[in-house]
Amino acid sequence: RHRGRRIDEISWALRGESVGDHGYRSNVVSIRRGKAVRLENEVVQALRCPGCEGDLASREDAPDIEAEGGLRCVQCHREFAVANGVPRMLLPEMRDALSGNSAGEVDVRQIETAHSFGFEWSHFPDMYMEWSRNFLDYMKPHEASFFHGKKVLDAGCGSGRHAYYAAQYGAEVWAVDIGPAADVARRNTSGRGGVHVVQADLHSLPFAPESFDFIYSIGVLHHLPDPEGAFRNLLRYLKPGGEIKVYLYWKPEGRPLKRALLGLVTLARKITTRLPYRLVYALSFPAAWAAVVLFVWPYRVARHIPGLRRIAELTPMKQYSRYPFRVCVNDQFDRFSAPLERRYTKAEVEAWLTRAGLEEPDVRPNCGWGGSGRKPATAPELMNEMG
Repeated sequence: RHRGRRIDEISWALRGESVGDHGYRSNVVSIRRGKAVRLENEVVQALRCPGCEGDLASREDAPDIEAEGGLRCVQCHREFAVANGVPRMLLPEMRDALSGNSAGEVDVRQIETAHSFGFEWSHFPDMYMEWSRNFLDYMKPHEASFFHGKKVLDAGCGSGRHAYYAAQYGAEVWAVDIGPAADVARRNTSGRGGVHVVQADLHSLPFAPESFDFIYSIGVLHHLPDPEGAFRNLLRYLKPGGEIKVYLYWKPEGRPLKRALLGLVTLARKITTRLPYRLVYALSFPAAWAAVVLFVWPYRVARHIPGLRRIAELTPMKQYSRYPFRVCVNDQFDRFSAPLERRYTKAEVEAWLTRAGLEEPDVRPNCGWGGSGRKPATAPELMNEMG
């Protein structure tokens, strides 16, 4: 068992099967096999082997995925499943580690993270109208019109909410996630054309280098064992002249109350990251109610009082005043369950952009740091060496 989760469920999910297919009732993730979906030729042609970057060919005689066929690298002959309409583009060692067979050289913390977020997005898959504004807040200074006609990579798509709106605004979106969250994203975006969901590792992406006009990774990199390394790897897939946008947790500077609260959270995480997911899920509700009572409700009152408006804007967790209660619950689960969590100062995020050789670096606050930059049209030597 893995923090209360049956490892078998991960393995079945990777093959696109539900636990019901094996006579079990899942208390963790509900991933059901949907109607068989054949990949379009354009999708197959856009994908590459994550191991050797070779071209792929459809394989319709794969023994364990008869309904949807599979993919085979024409160069190294690796094979990849397609299940529930999602290409499962994981290298064998990562696939085995996620299935609980053997971690091998894979960082176990990355596996823990994939499992945690698989549980999270299966329990918080909701699509809200508020996500439209939320997406554009993350994308500032860009507006909706920026996305029209662009090929976009959503690196760590979670429930697929950002991919949904990027596609709505006219982008062709490739949304990737390493774990069962890919199935949640597939369901949430299936009614929106222009979104292709792929199960893949950010360190071994199944695309040709310099394929994307725009890459974003929102709330993902700070949960990885090597955040800056993953950021550098994403730049390999960005076209010269293309832009990248990342969102990272911040270290509060000049905010003693918020710093104190995060200090308490850090202490609590020493315990909660070891608890079963279902228990953390249950504890997330009282934690969210505490946030609402102590911060959100007072903020809602104070912001309408002329003499208190300026002070009200310094209130921790005020952002939850704009969203349904379950969004706050979701974030508390994220806060207390994710195995790894790093926080950065503005200067540290700026250093990422500078070391990567990006032009027009920009770091702006949004309950965290939004960092962005443009890949030079002629990439410097440092950037060329990332691959």
